[in-house]
Amino acid sequence: MDALEEKLKTTIPLGRISEAHEVATVALFLASSDSSNVVGAEIDVDGGATRSPLGAPAHRENWQA
Repeated sequence: MDALEEKLKTTIPLGRISEAHEVATVALFLASSDSSNVVGAEIDVDGGATRSPLGAPAHRENWQA
């Protein structure tokens, strides 16, 4: 698993994999009244991988872990 994580880190603009608490913080925000005006939004908590020039590794053709 370490080899896969190291390879993934090189594809993420932030240079690291998101921590569980970072994802949880976004989930808590969305579950709170603070997000009452957020409608139909897609919030990616992936260190920029989805928006990187090549896209998230899972969506690249021929990408192998």
